[in-house]
Amino acid sequence: MKTFRVILFAAVCLIAINMNAQEKKTTFGIKLGLNICDLSASDGRDFDNTKSKTGLLAGITLDYAFTHQWYLMTGLEYSSKGVKIDMGGSEDMSVTAAYAQLPVCAGFKYSVNETLAIVAKLGPYFAYGLHGKTKMGSYEEDTFSDEVAKNFDCGIHFGAGVEYQKFNFMLGGESGMVNIMQANNTKAETRNFALSVGYKF
Repeated sequence: MKTFRVILFAAVCLIAINMNAQEKKTTFGIKLGLNICDLSASDGRDFDNTKSKTGLLAGITLDYAFTHQWYLMTGLEYSSKGVKIDMGGSEDMSVTAAYAQLPVCAGFKYSVNETLAIVAKLGPYFAYGLHGKTKMGSYEEDTFSDEVAKNFDCGIHFGAGVEYQKFNFMLGGESGMVNIMQANNTKAETRNFALSVGYKF
């Protein structure tokens, strides 16, 4: 009986999604892009010993239309971030951190014509660290460990761009609102800019 209820619930969800898609309220898509990440100190100052680092951004997107202009824009992303830290020696410390990330944004679309629209979005994001490495010379440590960084991150997600037919081009990023470092390290928040290209089905 419990299995039947689970299957019935899943079937109802699939039917609801299909109905919404037929009404053109829900649009699924994919995205691929590039992150440029750095850190900011919790007191609002920029670190003077860090260098930005690039990483991969990829994921699936979901747009739900409340009206012809206002949308819920969300999805699930694989977001690789990181930073290089000048430790004052001959080698920099290299930090990489890959997250599963969920943005939940209010989106606005202004249609220029039938094929072109200008898009803006703003809202919170929530991220959980999947894997990463912190290296300097022979030293190597998992980024998400008791020595380096916490798994959880959240903050403000933002973006703006254009949609042309089924393609979209976005410039945006995240501004972290929580300290991602473990207690034995300097407090810091994520700062990330991203450029992505997407396709909506």
